[in-house]
Amino acid sequence: MKTELIEIDSQVSGRPVLAIHDFDPHADFAEFERRYIAEHGPGYVSAKVPLEDIRSIHALEDAGFRLVECQIRSSIKLRKPYDMAPFPYTFEQVTREEDLKEVLEIAGATFLHDRFSMDSSLAPGSSGKRYQAYVIKSFRSPDEAVYRLIDRASGRTVAFKTHRYVSATEVLFFLGGVHPDLKTAGLGLINEYFEFNELIRKGIKRGVTHISASNYPVFNLEISQLGFRVITTFAVLRKVYST
Repeated sequence: MKTELIEIDSQVSGRPVLAIHDFDPHADFAEFERRYIAEHGPGYVSAKVPLEDIRSIHALEDAGFRLVECQIRSSIKLRKPYDMAPFPYTFEQVTREEDLKEVLEIAGATFLHDRFSMDSSLAPGSSGKRYQAYVIKSFRSPDEAVYRLIDRASGRTVAFKTHRYVSATEVLFFLGGVHPDLKTAGLGLINEYFEFNELIRKGIKRGVTHISASNYPVFNLEISQLGFRVITTFAVLRKVYST
């Protein structure tokens, strides 16, 4: 087992946030925990294990961890581009700091169905700040990208997407959000189609994403309408440490 210090989450929360990888229900977790507390003094520690791994889930619960999310990993093969000519929007990569402002405004307000929004142990508003920080990271990272969907009539940014290039033919989808005032306008699907077209143009053939099972709008969009296929499901558990 090992821990990873999650820098952005730590900065937002004001205390070290760790993720446990390669959890082993047979290992001496008490000793492992003593070591990472001594090294990092964490405020929040999470572990993600396959949902069918009941032994590991129970071992984490015995150690004081609590279930906060069921997460789904799914993938899609990108084949034919969509005809987007009828839609009055432009989809463009954000390459200038001044064009990032409207994207950050959406990122700070649009996400409601994830463990960072719903976990009562986290400070109110921390979820929005966290997502804004991850958008900035994608903007600055050479292997990641931020795109925005622009209403051509008004020039307003109405949605955004971020992803990371895993290889010459595969991406990992990160964040996607629609302006809170426009969530019933069908922009989620349009935003996805534009992103798929851009990726196909770049030679990308496959995309992978992770979503919360409680995020019904995105779950229905990706599985029912876009044709994503479920690969794996995970239980995400966390433990909060007092100061």
